[in-house]
Amino acid sequence: MPKPNNYCFLWHLGHFTLFLLISKLNAQQKQQLRSVPIPLHMDEMLSAGRQIYDRQSTPTQNIGLPTNVKLAIYIEGIGSFRTHTMDFQLDVYLQQFWKDPRLAHNEKSRILIRDRAILNRIWHPDVYFANARIAQFHEVTQPNFLLWIDPDGSILYDTRVSMVVICAMNLKNFPLDSQWCHLRILSYAYDIHHLKIEWVDQEPITKNVNITMSDMDIVKLVPGTCDGNYSTGVWSCVTAEFFVSRELTHHILQTYVPTTLIVVISWFSFWLDVENSLPEVSYMKSLDLFLAVSVLFVFGVLIEFTIVNYTQRNGEFFVSLRGYKERLYVGCGF
Repeated sequence: MPKPNNYCFLWHLGHFTLFLLISKLNAQQKQQLRSVPIPLHMDEMLSAGRQIYDRQSTPTQNIGLPTNVKLAIYIEGIGSFRTHTMDFQLDVYLQQFWKDPRLAHNEKSRILIRDRAILNRIWHPDVYFANARIAQFHEVTQPNFLLWIDPDGSILYDTRVSMVVICAMNLKNFPLDSQWCHLRILSYAYDIHHLKIEWVDQEPITKNVNITMSDMDIVKLVPGTCDGNYSTGVWSCVTAEFFVSRELTHHILQTYVPTTLIVVISWFSFWLDVENSLPEVSYMKSLDLFLAVSVLFVFGVLIEFTIVNYTQRNGEFFVSLRGYKERLYVGCGF
């Protein structure tokens, strides 16, 4: 039977062993969180040609399986939902996760790639935004992207994109309306047999908590799928759906309150005695002059609004027409 001193020794030994184990795990975790530049041997492999590394082939093409790509989106900013053009502005960080065993390495830390020339020598998904009217990468002050390669070949590709997204709004209940808008993301060249796109399991769509809009409130963000048949095959697709409701404060102050006051004022006529009026005379009274000037001011405001609106619309038309002619002359060599 062990003595009490032996129990004390074993207790301290167990705590010391646990301390060493936790310290080792923390050191390994910190080491994994660090990143190192691309090593020379990997740079040479990527430059050796298709015999060594074929960037035209998906990581799993040689075994006949589709490559799984998981996506996550962080919404940095979202612009006004414009009813006249049926679109809205979006600024996002797009994160893509996949595994390429051909890029597995023996480095203790993940490899960081910030050079676009090296990125172009590595296979990466060709995802695009199907219903984006305009989309562009950020290049200031450096190209806004990074690519991490873990020792087992797991890859994270993070880039920032700004776009204008088409949204077919139903304005039947305007301004008391709510809208469902969505962003469709899919591969351009690879069908579902070569590339499968999915959202990450935990929090696929997140947003900046400080986002505010003057005309809309974001109610919820919903990830979804939109796999569909096309004339060229079946394509894997995911959607980011935005459920927004219109902000009513502006419309209440600018439309509902003034209109309600006008209606209420018009009701005052019901309390006037129909026989309580001045006698008809052949000359102009002060009240007649006041009413005539008031009507003249109202008429002048309507004329001014019509002229300004017409001038602005035609001015934009002539500016766009002049720009088109200048581009036409330059293209023709004049």
